[in-house]
Amino acid sequence: MSEGSCQLVLFQVGARVFASRATDVRRIAGDFPDGVETALGETVLGRPWDARRGLVVGLDGGEQTILVDGVLGVRVVPDADIQSLPRFASDILATNALKGFAVLEEMPTLLVDLPTLVREGPRSRGTPREENPPHA
Repeated sequence: MSEGSCQLVLFQVGARVFASRATDVRRIAGDFPDGVETALGETVLGRPWDARRGLVVGLDGGEQTILVDGVLGVRVVPDADIQSLPRFASDILATNALKGFAVLEEMPTLLVDLPTLVREGPRSRGTPREENPPHA
């Protein structure tokens, strides 16, 4: 990795692709049986359709796993392709975990701070839900 760049882990939750700094991920876990209770299955990012992987995040001396549909790989991205969220966006979002976006192949991909996502925990019951069913 060159100076002026960072490694991002790309992962999918439902139909959406997100990115996180590789330093936020301790390891990638997989093959979760149905009914995993110790992992965080629903967040403000949504709920996985078929959680087959997990991003293990170090937090407060322990670990927490965030369930995802898949891990799409690791990309080295120049710092110039990482942008902060515009202030108006960060002011209205219901989460502090979205920190910006990375431009990957000319497409903006939301950049997620995984430790913050874990601290925020599951989506609150008062938050409107967006239906995100898998396609048959």
